[in-house]
Amino acid sequence: MTNQPVITPATNTSHGIIDRLLRNALQTGDARRMYEKTIAALDGSRVRFTDGTHPIMLATYDYLGLLDDPRVNQAAKDAIDTFGTGGHGSRVWGASLTLHRQLEHEIAEWVGREAALVFASGYVTNYSAIASLAGPGDWVLSDQRNHASIVDGCLAAKNAGAQVKVYRHNDPAHLEDLLAQAPPEAAKLVVTDGVFSMDGNLVDLPAVSDLCRRYGALLFLDEAHSLGVVGPHGGGTQDHYGLPDAADLVMGTLSKSIPASGGFVAGPRDIIEALRFTTRAYVYTGAPSPPNTAAALTAIRLVRREGDQRRARLHRNLDHLRQRVRKEGLRTTDSRSAIVPVILGENAVAIEVSRLCQQEGLYVLAAVPPLVPAGTARLRLNVTAAQSLEDIDTAVDIITDAVRRVTAP
Repeated sequence: MTNQPVITPATNTSHGIIDRLLRNALQTGDARRMYEKTIAALDGSRVRFTDGTHPIMLATYDYLGLLDDPRVNQAAKDAIDTFGTGGHGSRVWGASLTLHRQLEHEIAEWVGREAALVFASGYVTNYSAIASLAGPGDWVLSDQRNHASIVDGCLAAKNAGAQVKVYRHNDPAHLEDLLAQAPPEAAKLVVTDGVFSMDGNLVDLPAVSDLCRRYGALLFLDEAHSLGVVGPHGGGTQDHYGLPDAADLVMGTLSKSIPASGGFVAGPRDIIEALRFTTRAYVYTGAPSPPNTAAALTAIRLVRREGDQRRARLHRNLDHLRQRVRKEGLRTTDSRSAIVPVILGENAVAIEVSRLCQQEGLYVLAAVPPLVPAGTARLRLNVTAAQSLEDIDTAVDIITDAVRRVTAP
């Protein structure tokens, strides 16, 4: 009989790590079970979870209702027949497919830039691109409420020697104060979300873009929650403001309006090609799979062809939701995107309202600090073109009843 390996008990240090992780997680098992539920099947505006529930889904990024489109599904199946299910490794090391090249070409056309570079995830796109763009002596200026992927990219740039400054949320005057402090010889990079993901509000793009031009800064604009949704042509915040060239670099995801996974940066060809060979998360990550790439490519073509009709349904639903939320006396923000928060204040209230909603057939989630500022815990409602007005009415009725039950004296 062979000797079995000796398993030593966890050290005090490892216990300390576990304790810290649990302190930083949601405090109770019941609360944690509301998150990361397992979907067994899609069903229009609803999902079927493995626990047998069948709720209206109001926590999805499928803004244009393309997640189960048969044309997108067929493109993924066809790609498997041609290229298989995976890649040969990193794209730099010989795993670039015609699908990857075509996707990048059509993304660049879609957002009106010379070239684009596709990454394996949206988070990785922001993190790695920002880290690659900024180096020793450069200044990176970031909005206070930027997405975590931007925050982490800025931290990586700081570790590489860049100066990182955070300006007050959507405050151009504070941004200008910081830009004026940068040494004249320093390269400057301003990074901002187009739609801020917890409030649904838009960046003051005209002011930020003007400051970047005046102070010689590059503008990196994250359009993850706005492409396909915001603007008369679905071109994001640049489209909304009528400023198609406001940003030097445009970031987007392939996992929201586009029902696949991944992210991209688009901009001047020389910058994009430099990023292709210097961004660690691109050079050292396996290529996006053929079915995923084909799904993204087909979905972009559908958005460009059918976007007007899909956005019309989406904005009909959004208008109806906002009207109902305000009519019921629920507190919200001046959202101009597909994200409509319902501000509830206390963490425990938001979590309990979320639990009751899920119990009554509506899947919504509570956003609590540090995702949002203290005292502003909320439900974040994500509206899609696939929902009906009846879905919206049912959702608001469930939320209103849950809020009243939790906050009643």
